[in-house]
Amino acid sequence: MRKLLLFTLAVLLLLTVSGCGSATKNTNESVTPSGQYANQTADMSTEQREKTEAKEDRQSSMQKKIITTVNLVLIVYDVDKTVIEIENILKKVDGYIQTANLWHTNEQPRGSLVLRLSAEMIDESLPRLEALGQVEKKNITRQDVAEEYYDAEARKNNLKKQEERYLELLSKANTVKDMLEIENQLTRVRGEIESFEARLKLLNSQVDLATINLELRSPQSLPTGETLREPFVQRLQAGWQRGVNGMSNLVQDLLVLAVILVPYIPILALGGYLTYRLYKARLAIKKSSDEKQ
Repeated sequence: MRKLLLFTLAVLLLLTVSGCGSATKNTNESVTPSGQYANQTADMSTEQREKTEAKEDRQSSMQKKIITTVNLVLIVYDVDKTVIEIENILKKVDGYIQTANLWHTNEQPRGSLVLRLSAEMIDESLPRLEALGQVEKKNITRQDVAEEYYDAEARKNNLKKQEERYLELLSKANTVKDMLEIENQLTRVRGEIESFEARLKLLNSQVDLATINLELRSPQSLPTGETLREPFVQRLQAGWQRGVNGMSNLVQDLLVLAVILVPYIPILALGGYLTYRLYKARLAIKKSSDEKQ
């Protein structure tokens, strides 16, 4: 009886120890996947952080591509003379006038010009242009297109690699159908390459050469001198120019009137002659009447 009791206790003890070991094993096994997930998450976070840092480093290493555009409105007293002075200023900095339009509005000369010059010379040339007249409006914008530029360049390089692969496949093509399909793809890729090259060329031109949109206007009327906004010499020049223009216009109007009257000269001459003869006849009649009396 005593041996049976000891045997039963021994069996229960073994079962208890076995259950604890199994539970510990299961616990360890359930913990392991969680640890792997944590490690994977940490690895993913590290990889994402490294990609972000690499992207930031790449962006910081990009050379800036700045497009400079200036919108300027000047009040000048002689538009034609000012255009000549603008050409002289641009020659000194290897710039040029891209487009120029001159016209008159209500007998007031006006001009619109698009100037192109080196972006490095814009700070030096702009004050010289402003000194040609009175600045009515001025606006300067600088746009960084580095991200667009390098994105287009990367796309072009990828297309170049595609072109090389298609050329390699074309050299290995065995059927006409394969050759036609590859040539179609080559045509598409080359068209996209040309498009990106044109875009890069345009961006380079806009970055290297600044653009000045310049508008020239004449004063609405002769300055009154109530303020010192206009220099005294310019007011004298404007007054002299107004007088010269008035005299010139008067002479021109008289000449035009004379030309208009040319067709009427024979009629006027005949009328004058008849009037003269009538006057002479009346004088003769009056003289003979006086003599009879």
